[in-house]
Amino acid sequence: MRAVTQDRTKPGREASPPGIGRAGNGRQAAIDARERLLAFAFAASDLLVEVDREQRVTFAAGAFQSRLGRPGDAFLGQPVSRIVAAEDHAALETALAHLSARGRLPPMGLRIADAARTPFVLAGLAAGGGERFCLTFGQLPAPLPAATAMVGDQGGLLRIAEPRLREAAEGGAPARLAFVEVEGLAEATVMLGHTAREELLDSIGATIGAAAPGGATGELGGGRWGLVHGGGLDAPALAREIERLARARAPASAALSVAATDISLDVGASDPVQAVRALRLMVSRFAGGGRSALAKALERDGSAGLARFIDGLASEAAQIEGQIGRRRFRLAYQPVVALSDRTVKHFEALIRPLPSPDGAPQDPQSFVTLAEASGLAQSLDLAVLSAATEAIGATSATHVAVNVSAISLSDPAFAEQFLAVLDKVGVGATRLLIEVTETADIENAEAAGALIAELRRRGHAVCLDDFGAGAAGIRHLKSFQVDYVKIDGQYVRGAGKGGRDRALLAQIVQLCRSSGAQVIAEHVETEAEVSMLREFGVEYGQGYLFGRPGHLPGLRG
Repeated sequence: MRAVTQDRTKPGREASPPGIGRAGNGRQAAIDARERLLAFAFAASDLLVEVDREQRVTFAAGAFQSRLGRPGDAFLGQPVSRIVAAEDHAALETALAHLSARGRLPPMGLRIADAARTPFVLAGLAAGGGERFCLTFGQLPAPLPAATAMVGDQGGLLRIAEPRLREAAEGGAPARLAFVEVEGLAEATVMLGHTAREELLDSIGATIGAAAPGGATGELGGGRWGLVHGGGLDAPALAREIERLARARAPASAALSVAATDISLDVGASDPVQAVRALRLMVSRFAGGGRSALAKALERDGSAGLARFIDGLASEAAQIEGQIGRRRFRLAYQPVVALSDRTVKHFEALIRPLPSPDGAPQDPQSFVTLAEASGLAQSLDLAVLSAATEAIGATSATHVAVNVSAISLSDPAFAEQFLAVLDKVGVGATRLLIEVTETADIENAEAAGALIAELRRRGHAVCLDDFGAGAAGIRHLKSFQVDYVKIDGQYVRGAGKGGRDRALLAQIVQLCRSSGAQVIAEHVETEAEVSMLREFGVEYGQGYLFGRPGHLPGLRG
């Protein structure tokens, strides 16, 4: 496809509309036909995009400058996801996978990556023998349903914040994150009935979500919320409105205090990959300890934000390195079972850090994220592998899965160390499964692919973890041959409510199975979810319904 040019005619001379019956030779007829098709396309769409099989933009025409603040040429060679709002990346990936398989994408609603997250309708058609795909984006006359404005929990909030941080780092729409804390909320609502309490929480969440255009709100628990947005938030006014709302519904004696802080996700000169991990840590700390846990990032000196938080992590790196080196953690093991008969397929090893020297407990996710943000992912992965293989060796027939970060997989030096540990411990290959954990793009796909291939050659099964949690999952599924795919628990929870989420889960399962991999669903908690998953063809499940993390069977201690 070529860029569209507008005919320019001299004054007083009538111009024929593009592609409308003008006389001429064969070349002119071909130009007319092309212009006619493009005119039809632009009549219904604002943006025309062509992508290759790697989902990278090869042609872009239309109102890019007015819609996204950059000309179409700026998107050439970039993933097409740069055009779409972060909250719809997973839906985009699923849609493109089906377009590749079926040759046509029926119209679907999503949001583009402007500050307001404007709703558009996307349609597509395969061309060139399936080597390229033509996409049209047309603005919807009415907003999409507001269901995605509330993104659930901490994980849901991060699934929106992370790609928006990357988008901003690459010159796209600005990204900000507001933290809202209502101190005393738990005590104030203890006398309210369940329904009244849930209505109050829903009202607070809706108020936060409406405070900024294109915002996405996540409830973090303990009277804390996060709001990802592109700017325009009046944080003090939001705090006053939430306090008014809470006092109107809580008992008169309630001691409530509301604080809202809006910070920039501008990472300055920091590496965006490490910045994403620092973002995870910052959100985790706020969810666990509120504003007091983020004092360094929230200081009011004009430099508050993620960049300042990253600078403050340097002092913590030595401490976490010592904890990893001394193995100040234990492993808990959660069963993965066959949904058909509930027999245990294997156990996943989950890290549990020991209390800090002052006796304070440490959150597992924060521990792992701090290690990653401090550049210690490889050290942690090797330490967990050593601990897990020792445990396997002390049992008779137990099969265990260990997590390996994509940060580690992307490092060729890590591959040598990892394989050396396996050679040293001599654990049977079939007893050790490797789970690749990462929701963002793997930085060095060639190195990761080489290690995955070598592990499978040795007989170790490989599982792609957290599938659907980020936009890169389908690309990883296409790039790497794996034995299992573990679907992120957000889809299991959402599908139980029916509607679009149920249909999306069914599509995701179909994609995984078509790759030849067996499917594991996580966060399974009800028998109704088991029935639904079996209906979709999911073979295995993991969740509290089958067992909480605990001791490895046959292992003392």
